[in-house]
Amino acid sequence: MNDLRPLSSFPPIARLFVGLFTTLTLCACLWAVWIYTVEKGGVDDESTAANLTAQDEIDALESDSSAVLAPIWDSGHAGQGIPLDNGEIDTMQEFADLVEGYDGVGNDHAYDEAESPFRHNLGLAHVHVSSQALLFFALGAVFLFTSVKLWLKKLVLWVFAAMILAHAVGLTGEGYHWAFDDMLALSGVVLLALIVYICLMIYVELGRSHRTDKH
Repeated sequence: MNDLRPLSSFPPIARLFVGLFTTLTLCACLWAVWIYTVEKGGVDDESTAANLTAQDEIDALESDSSAVLAPIWDSGHAGQGIPLDNGEIDTMQEFADLVEGYDGVGNDHAYDEAESPFRHNLGLAHVHVSSQALLFFALGAVFLFTSVKLWLKKLVLWVFAAMILAHAVGLTGEGYHWAFDDMLALSGVVLLALIVYICLMIYVELGRSHRTDKH
């Protein structure tokens, strides 16, 4: 590793490529944090509120003996409302239960998760470990060409790889035990910190090479 040329000796076009790659990597990490925040935050709350509102309306209609359907304008009803019976209430309840697990794009998440939550976690973990392994290779390869001390490079790469595995294990067991949830959260924070650190070191090296070119 000591024989590797530092980024300061790379030609300008190579430094441009490395700089753009590093910036895109940071953007991808920020977007991942944003997605995680949305999934764990307001989206679930809004969906729950919507389901509760629908159920509350059905309960109110069921308890209101004067509730009627929308008027039908024909010769037989002359715009009069039709009283609700148990059949209409049951139909509304079945429709509300059906819509509860529907995400609006053709996927019934409530059914899928009830069928095999472990299979869902396992598939999600596989996607994450695959993408993070590619990120480890690409970002780690560039990190090798920085002026960071050799022992620190080894430590960062070992911890990076260990956290990817820990993150996959945490995702696989998410929701089954608090230890998996804590592992998932901790490994995610450490991964993000390592990625930011590596990107900063790359930026420092690119800045150093820019100053070197002036001499």
